[in-house]
Amino acid sequence: MIRSRQAFLGAIAAAFLLASTTGSGRPAEPPPEADRGFRAAIEADWARQEARSKRRASDPTSVRAALERFERLYAHLSGPDAPSGMPAASLERARKELRRARKEVRRLSELEDSERLRLYLRIRWAARELALANPLFAGKPIAFLERRRFVCQMLHEYLGYFYDYGDVAGGGVYVLERPATSFEARRLAGEDRLGKGNFATLSVSYDGRTLYFAFARRADRKPRFYSPERQSFHIYAIEADGTGLRQLTFGPDDDFDPCELPDGGIAFMSTRRGGFCRCNNEWEPISTYTLHRMERDGSQIRTLSFHETNEWHPSVLADGRIAYSRWDYVDRSAANFHGIWVTNPDGTGAAAIFGNYTARINACYQPRAVPGSRRIVFVAGAHHANVGGALVLLDPARTGLDPRTGEDSFDAIEVLTPEIRFPEAPGWPKSYFHSPWPLSEAFYLVAFSYDPLPGMSSVNADTETGLYLFDSFGGLELLYRKHGIPAMYPVPLAARPKPPAIASTLDPELGDEGEFLLTDVRRSLFPLPEGRAVREDAHGERAPDRLRERRVRAHAPRDRAGRRGRVCVLPRAGEEAALLPGNRCLGEGRPGDAERRVPPARGEARMRRLPRASRHRIAARSADRAPARSVRHPAGARRIEALELRAPRTTHPRCALRAMPRRRRRRARTGRRSRRGIHPILRELAPLRTLVRMGRRRNRLFSRDAARPDAIR
Repeated sequence: MIRSRQAFLGAIAAAFLLASTTGSGRPAEPPPEADRGFRAAIEADWARQEARSKRRASDPTSVRAALERFERLYAHLSGPDAPSGMPAASLERARKELRRARKEVRRLSELEDSERLRLYLRIRWAARELALANPLFAGKPIAFLERRRFVCQMLHEYLGYFYDYGDVAGGGVYVLERPATSFEARRLAGEDRLGKGNFATLSVSYDGRTLYFAFARRADRKPRFYSPERQSFHIYAIEADGTGLRQLTFGPDDDFDPCELPDGGIAFMSTRRGGFCRCNNEWEPISTYTLHRMERDGSQIRTLSFHETNEWHPSVLADGRIAYSRWDYVDRSAANFHGIWVTNPDGTGAAAIFGNYTARINACYQPRAVPGSRRIVFVAGAHHANVGGALVLLDPARTGLDPRTGEDSFDAIEVLTPEIRFPEAPGWPKSYFHSPWPLSEAFYLVAFSYDPLPGMSSVNADTETGLYLFDSFGGLELLYRKHGIPAMYPVPLAARPKPPAIASTLDPELGDEGEFLLTDVRRSLFPLPEGRAVREDAHGERAPDRLRERRVRAHAPRDRAGRRGRVCVLPRAGEEAALLPGNRCLGEGRPGDAERRVPPARGEARMRRLPRASRHRIAARSADRAPARSVRHPAGARRIEALELRAPRTTHPRCALRAMPRRRRRRARTGRRSRRGIHPILRELAPLRTLVRMGRRRNRLFSRDAARPDAIR
């Protein structure tokens, strides 16, 4: 019924448009190259946009809002900040139409409903013509994906196993040749060339000639997770003219999110690091995927991040570093803290820049640098849903922690879509954006849906997304939409500037050791109580270890971590030196944190990664020497850094079984209940009760009202 109504409104709008004339007697027509079906679809989409604001296109408020957006658009494209090469003829036509529309809007109260509709459509067509004449967009074909998603969480969205589990398939790689005037698309790769399967995560090379994407074939029958028949996402490349289709990655692991690097390599996300996330279950195996890199031909694959939970969406910033999303929920809420991190292309210098210390935005996805700007656009999304949400603009130079609350300051962000609430934080939005590709700070190619964000906590079905040109003045111009399947990842097929290549800083002379710097263990997120002395720093292995087990304990409190040694702290400077074992995921904290109810050292800014390190040295340095790269924090709110090293990779179920304690091993083999009659799986959830108690206490400690050191009891 909804689609029928939209089509009816579009048909009526088209009829009024063709039959009417402007006040000057000139026909109020859209560009002549646009066919009738295309025009009707555009006008029906405008009607849906007004319905989002609970009004009709013929309402006086709609007409005034359209004129205001037209004026702001014209002021930008004709002003000093306009992109070079803006056609003078387009500006002149827009100026005349704008002057004519202003006169008619002054007598808006005298117009009939049908006359207001004609005026609204004329203003929208004039604004659309001006926006699409923007040289940042005009004349450039747009590549995109049609894809079907497994609907649950973003954790499942990029794992091929669940697409077999959910019987989901379809999609392809397409090129929109004339995005301003036609929905006709040319298919580059689909099921006709790759077989039945699923597509994900499209990107384009800097010269605009090569497209990279992920594809997972469907299995002939639904396989078990450890079956050799299980299918995974792999990275493919294809030229923009449709030739040269080739597969770059192979094997049982999922590889996705390809991103070309300035040095010619490709960054991507992969499960090759090994392990499962903490929410893993035997009936819901969720592999951990983190940042990797390879050469352009798929060779020399290396792990860049050994983080214990999942990461997403790498892209290259203007300074050559990689920005990506990281889930970081050790000892805190699992449904928050998907922040934006940066790292060098060799994996060194990893640091959080925004989103790691706030629950007001649930997750920060798909970060991408804005051309000609220092800002980063990202999608404010949810944990218990697929990727999608509101559009936010971040200024990294203004990021920092609020000295009163210890949370990320929102002074660094600008919400581009205030009408869309942040998913899962204050609630669930009725529409969402996806995969923004910035053209400038004012213009973006985006995927957009009028439907609610799909996911396990919202809508348990995939929704349609179309391709749009979005601008910060309130414009949303439809470029492509196909009934029944989402269209995502719009990227222009054009060359763009390449950021500088950052040389690797890994020292080959260190061999299997590495130097780390920790300047002051006494400085943490919140200041320590006055007079408390720190004499040693405890480094421990985080529990549970990230093994390839069939079943991993879902939640483990901090005090269950195995201690690997205590480090003496130099009394004056607070520096430390130690030798620590490698091949473990290590963290650090001050002894007695839990007992004294003092906020622990929250290790979120990782130190530099080492290649295949087996033993690691923390070197004592002078206190007056600053770290190689400091992370901006207010005074007294500096985060203590933590080590993060590779966990052993165990690929065979028997190896995972040997890694279990003897009692768990016996129960796993026999399936017997324990003496108390409690099923082993339920016994494994026992730490959750402790975690809930810790979480409640931690919420009190880190709430806004109790964020002062004297409020900690």
